[in-house]
Amino acid sequence: MSEWRVLRFGLRVGRRDFAAFYSSWPVWFAAWGVRSITAGAMIALLGRLVGSQDYVHYLLIGNSVIVGAHSAGWALQSSTWDRFDGTYPLLVVSPSGLRPSLIGRTSIWVLNGFLTSLTTFAVLAFAFGLPLPFPLALLVPLPLAVMCGSAYAFALSIGSFVVRVPRSRNVVHSFAMTVLAAFTGANVPVVFWPGWVQTLADGMPLTHGLIALRLLLVQGPAITILQELSLEVFVGLVWFAFAAVVMNIMANAGRAGGSIDFVGA
Repeated sequence: MSEWRVLRFGLRVGRRDFAAFYSSWPVWFAAWGVRSITAGAMIALLGRLVGSQDYVHYLLIGNSVIVGAHSAGWALQSSTWDRFDGTYPLLVVSPSGLRPSLIGRTSIWVLNGFLTSLTTFAVLAFAFGLPLPFPLALLVPLPLAVMCGSAYAFALSIGSFVVRVPRSRNVVHSFAMTVLAAFTGANVPVVFWPGWVQTLADGMPLTHGLIALRLLLVQGPAITILQELSLEVFVGLVWFAFAAVVMNIMANAGRAGGSIDFVGA
């Protein structure tokens, strides 16, 4: 069975995972969309406390991205579900290996992240009167999609380790998303942090994408926007490549150590 075919079937399993949480799009909006919008609005309102409409808009943009990254980051949790389903050993020893099935199953959460970010951004931009330069505003979905993709790759990388300790998945996911919210420029500029933190932030997802998005919304230099967006794509690809390598390492280590058996919830 080719890896592409396994990837396709993995995506079908991922769609079933998604449907197990949200049986229809209205249910998704009521259960997840509203939650994400209100979470973003709550943080944006902090700008009102300091009396700055510019800061309201700054937080609005950043947290519209963060809720999408949080949603795409469910790849971390879903990368462990085969351990609970009892199918993980079969995937590890299969001819195609673990990688295509795991990437296929988890990739559905990129779509969840993108739709979450886009919906939250649209609603909050209208609610808080964010100035949108047309027709440039029509390009907003592009950086949102790129950032959700890089956040997915980041979560998949961490999930490749967490699969060995699957019960820690929710705690690790919360910690990873808190790190992104704190250091990538979502809530305060990256330059607020010490130099070594800024260096680390350059290698995190969202950092360069947020710069590109903010520049886009103020009609900044096109070349700078493209450079920052390209850097975001590069960071995402590096994390994805790292995840692909770690998946095999962890699977082989588990097979060698006899720790790929079923893990009960």
